[in-house]
Amino acid sequence: MKTIRIIGLLTLVLILCTALCLPASAHRVYVREQVKEMQIKAWYGGGAPMAYADVTIYANSTNGEEPYLEGKTDETGMYYFPPKLGVSQYRVVVEATGHRAEGEFDLMGGSQEAAELPLFARMLAGFGYLIGLAGIGMLFAARKLKKEYESR
Repeated sequence: MKTIRIIGLLTLVLILCTALCLPASAHRVYVREQVKEMQIKAWYGGGAPMAYADVTIYANSTNGEEPYLEGKTDETGMYYFPPKLGVSQYRVVVEATGHRAEGEFDLMGGSQEAAELPLFARMLAGFGYLIGLAGIGMLFAARKLKKEYESR
C-alpha cells in the first residue's frame, strides 16, 4: 500500500512538472549553400595522378560554350577553380604528354560520366572471363569424350 502511494505521488509530481514547464525559446537558424571552389582530379588508367597537366575549363551557358579558365594540375593531379556566377554546366579538358581526357559536369545534376572501375576490379573481371571461357572449353571437351566413350 505504501509503495502505491509513493508511485502515485511521483507520478503526480512528474505530471505537475511537465504541465508547469515554460516553452523553450531558441534562436532562429538559417542555412544557405555557397560553393567557393570546384575540384578537378585527373589520373591515368593505373591510378597514377596526371601531375602538372594542362587544364582548360569551358563554361556552358545559354549563350553557348566559352573558355573560362586555363591552368595546370598540381603534383597530385588536382586542379581547383572558383565557379563562375550564373553558370552550372562545365566542360573540362585535361592534356599531358599526348594523353587527353574530357568530361562534362553540371552543378545541378552532378557528373555525366560513369566512374571507372579500379585496376584490381578490372583484373578480377578479366580472370573471371578467362575462367568462364576455360569452363566452356572443358564442357565441350567432356561432351566430345562422352560421345567417343558411348560409341565404343
